[in-house]
Parts: sequence; C-alpha cells; structure tokens
Amino acid sequence: MKSPFLFFLFLLAMGHMNPAHGAEDFRSTAKALDNLDAVQAVAIANEWRWSKGNIKTHVDSREVVFKFPNGRVKRIPLPKDKMLVAVAPYINKTHT
Repeated sequence: MKSPFLFFLFLLAMGHMNPAHGAEDFRSTAKALDNLDAVQAVAIANEWRWSKGNIKTHVDSREVVFKFPNGRVKRIPLPKDKMLVAVAPYINKTHT
C-alpha cells in the first residue's frame, strides 16, 4: 500500500522540478505592451521595475525598450515631436 503512495509523491515532486514549472509566461506579459503609446509604456516600465524585476527596461532618444529574460525585446517608439527627460534627485549621490 505504501508503494503506490510513494510513487505518487515521487511523480508530484518530479512535476515541480520541471524547469518550466512556475516560469512566467513572457508571451502574455509582452502582449500587455501591444497598442501602448510611449507614455503608457514608461508607466508600465516603472511599475514592472518593482513587480517584474527580471524584465529590464530603458529609454533612449527614440524608443522605450523592454528586454525579457527569454531574449525577446519589445520596442515602443517615442513621439517624434516630444522627448523624455529624467531627473535623478539626490542628497549625497544620484545612483546606488
């Protein structure tokens, strides 16, 4: 009687060892960026900085760039007639 129960526990444990188990679905996360303008993309990037730290973002003079751990890159263009200015307030230094 113990044998089937132990086998079931073994299978359950093996299922949790699967590398894909618990992995975030970055396709659906990237899909959330579809049809966003640059202002919305920057807002999402700021939010994801704390909630999805494994997704790296930056803004250059032309676009907002999202880099996912699976290698995918999503780019959202900035408007041609506007620019983004970042200000880093500081007391002793600007970055940690």
